[in-house]
Amino acid sequence: MWTEVDALFARYEGRPPGEKKRLVGAAVPYGRMGYPEDHAGAAVFLASAEADYVVAQTINVDGGNWMS
Repeated sequence: MWTEVDALFARYEGRPPGEKKRLVGAAVPYGRMGYPEDHAGAAVFLASAEADYVVAQTINVDGGNWMS
């Protein structure tokens, strides 16, 4: 998805390709954009019996970003 989003920012903000993705990644407190495998631990937990009592929660796997 970032390929298309980055291309739009490049066109509308006059940025070179890849620049917006780099800036967004640098703004994450963990220092990079997330990878699909970063979500594996949360997914395995939620699919396990240990999460049976977890109801209607938002679990942010976000490298330290704050939802606003």
